[in-house]
Amino acid sequence: MLGIAMGHRHARLGRSAPDGRPSVTTTDLPEDTDGVTDPATALALVLDGITGEEAVLGLPASAGREAEARLRRAAEDAGLRVHRIVPEPVAVALHYGAIDEGVHRTVLVADQAGATVDLTVLAITPDLTVRVVTTRTEESADDHARTATARELSEAAPDAVLLSGDLYTTPVHREGIENLPEAQGVTVRCTDPELAVVHGLLLLEDFGLLRVATGPAPTGAHFPPPSEDPEPQPWPTSLDDPEPRSALKGGGAETYAAPPRGRGEPPPTRSEPPTATTPPTPAPAPAPEPAPELAPELAPELAPEQVAEPAPTPPSSAPHAPHTLRSVPVTQLQAIRRDDHLLVLWAWPDSALTARVRWRREDATATGDGPRDGDLRCQRRVYEHDGGLDLPVGRGAITLTVEALVPDPAVDTEGAASLRIPAEPPIVEYEPSVRRRLTGARVATVTFTARTGCDLPALRIVHGLGRYRPTSTAEGTVLHEVPAQRLPAGAPLTVEFPLPGTKGPSWLVCFPADGPDSDQDRDIDIDIRPTALHRLRVT
Repeated sequence: MLGIAMGHRHARLGRSAPDGRPSVTTTDLPEDTDGVTDPATALALVLDGITGEEAVLGLPASAGREAEARLRRAAEDAGLRVHRIVPEPVAVALHYGAIDEGVHRTVLVADQAGATVDLTVLAITPDLTVRVVTTRTEESADDHARTATARELSEAAPDAVLLSGDLYTTPVHREGIENLPEAQGVTVRCTDPELAVVHGLLLLEDFGLLRVATGPAPTGAHFPPPSEDPEPQPWPTSLDDPEPRSALKGGGAETYAAPPRGRGEPPPTRSEPPTATTPPTPAPAPAPEPAPELAPELAPELAPEQVAEPAPTPPSSAPHAPHTLRSVPVTQLQAIRRDDHLLVLWAWPDSALTARVRWRREDATATGDGPRDGDLRCQRRVYEHDGGLDLPVGRGAITLTVEALVPDPAVDTEGAASLRIPAEPPIVEYEPSVRRRLTGARVATVTFTARTGCDLPALRIVHGLGRYRPTSTAEGTVLHEVPAQRLPAGAPLTVEFPLPGTKGPSWLVCFPADGPDSDQDRDIDIDIRPTALHRLRVT
């Protein structure tokens, strides 16, 4: 997995080394190349021939949807398999460990990019949803960045400030943020700020289907406000930073990690046990001790009687009937194939915490390891953390049923949602290449490879001219026909034929043959795809 951060003047490519530590390559872009507005040119410089790999891409939060679409197209045209594109502040939050399951946090990400600083407020909710609340862009000069940061601190009241970008590798800039009056009592994190984005991108795959949204976090049963969090979590301390004030080396300049000072830390509690009273005669309820003095933003709003008296105990005669779980069909059931696995997704009813999932393989003649059917329980907490349910069921046809278990005796609709997933078609990849003989004649070679053994249908290799690749046999000249034949798994099939001389760009694309000799009457579905679209352009 690659992590690529595309900035205006710099681009960074990271990958995890065998020892688990990320290695990062930084590319300084030419003055006439902007990584956000011209990602195609920038990616060509960054990748330097790398192709066919899966990548997570970062983009400044202020870039917008058009820039995201432009970056995705450029990455796919460069031969990358785009796993996801996320705003850079989200990657920074991952780098600093600000995103945890079951906690609330509000953080301010200050990301220096060239001559500007992006100030982004993120709201993190317990279900691993990160919301981009606001994003503002300011000049990175000190008469502007610090004032803007102070304003965001006053308005958003975050738990922490996360610093990102080359600007903050200089201690004076970090200290300028820490010394702001509005930053007193707020955690300021600055560990390898120049690598924060690309490091966070490489961590994304450990968080399943992390949800990224915009706007403030909603409140309700599944999203309680921070004041209702029963166990506020202290700020995490990096394993590489056991002493929060120790100096760290990064990017050729000293940086420092600030000590945990998060507002979300719980107040100190007493460690000594209470004095025992003489049983069996119960002692009278002691007068409540005065509560520790809290900061105004942490003090709960309680009525006087709630502070002075303990909560009432329910009478022993109160009924405690057990909940009866009833099965109801889920909605929006879908399944996405990932080779021999299925990613199963559905919408949970509000009151359901468990679902029952059953599946069976419909192709009785299919071979392979693993059971032919299954019946399991899926917990909602695990489902939301993983971003769905992963089922290793093979490549054949599957019938799937999902029912939610609801503790509501009033439910009168019982049953399960059902879905049939067809077998995954055999995948055949092809890649053309061209070489020149000593006589000057050009020879084209096309290599076909199947992941699983299959019957390859008759194909036509079309030669197209111009800036755009042909999309049918009518948009080019048929140079070679491949007869129908058996293609074993992993055994490449190579065909060779002369390639006429042309001027300008030309393409070689494969299409199923037409006509009575094409063997199209067979009930076989084959997915024939190039290894990469840009490989189809041969001159």
